[in-house]
Amino acid sequence: MTSTDLNKALSLVPEIRAAHEEAEKCQRSSHGRALEYAIKAGDALTLAKEAVGHGAFSIWRQQNLPHIPPRTATLYMQLAEHKDMFRAGGEISNTVADLSAKGELSLRKAAALLPKRPLTPTQIAAAKARAEAKAAARKTNEGIAKEYLKPLDVDELVVVLREMFDAEYLGKLARAITPPSGQASMGPSVGASVGIERRA
Repeated sequence: MTSTDLNKALSLVPEIRAAHEEAEKCQRSSHGRALEYAIKAGDALTLAKEAVGHGAFSIWRQQNLPHIPPRTATLYMQLAEHKDMFRAGGEISNTVADLSAKGELSLRKAAALLPKRPLTPTQIAAAKARAEAKAAARKTNEGIAKEYLKPLDVDELVVVLREMFDAEYLGKLARAITPPSGQASMGPSVGASVGIERRA
């Protein structure tokens, strides 16, 4: 980045600041011109980003326009990028005009009307990795066991338990599941089903 580029970006700061302040003021009073000022700020922010370079822009914005949050700056630039869609005859101009007439037009609502950007390959890969990590987390040993055992009938479950565990373990399991005397039973004793004698 040359000093000329930096000077160009710095010369845009007052314009960006003024447009942001007007957009904020109009938003608070539900004035329809908020979109106009947001687009003006977005145009100037885009020029500044081009001047300082993509990688350095976030640091530059933080140093020179700390009162404009990153998400707001991104919103302004997004609105500016699609400004032709808001103008008379644009794809969403009628919807914008209707919302404005009702006093319901906000910058976020205007941005929501814009077409969604297709995901980049990096974003797609990241989303896939997140989905796979979630699936793997659900497939813990416990999750796999539940998934496998839940659809089994009692007789089938007993067969699986007999194959997996010795008689001592099954006795402990039977005692743990069978309620103490005096409490209502939840069904036939697992010990009886498993076919092991309960020890005192």
